[in-house]
Amino acid sequence: TVVNTTEISKTVRGFKGATPVEIYIKKNKIVKVEALPNRETPQYFAKAKVLLKQFEGKTVKKAAQMEVDGVSGATYSSRALIKNVQQGLNYYKSKK
Repeated sequence: TVVNTTEISKTVRGFKGATPVEIYIKKNKIVKVEALPNRETPQYFAKAKVLLKQFEGKTVKKAAQMEVDGVSGATYSSRALIKNVQQGLNYYKSKK
């Protein structure tokens, strides 16, 4: 299953706009989380994108409850990515 947060999280904004992600889920576990094209500053977004790895290998339930710290120097992008993942996982849980 792939959850794309482009429509789900329209109101979630990073520093320069939306920061949608795709969440790949297999057997109720997160296989990977991929950032989709956005207008964030590439050097800061690259720092923030690293935190997406923290969700990989976790169950959907555990990942949805995780307290992930933002990346220093890329706070807005970090928060937006975390919020996108959380909303995507909540959407997945409500639809399965």
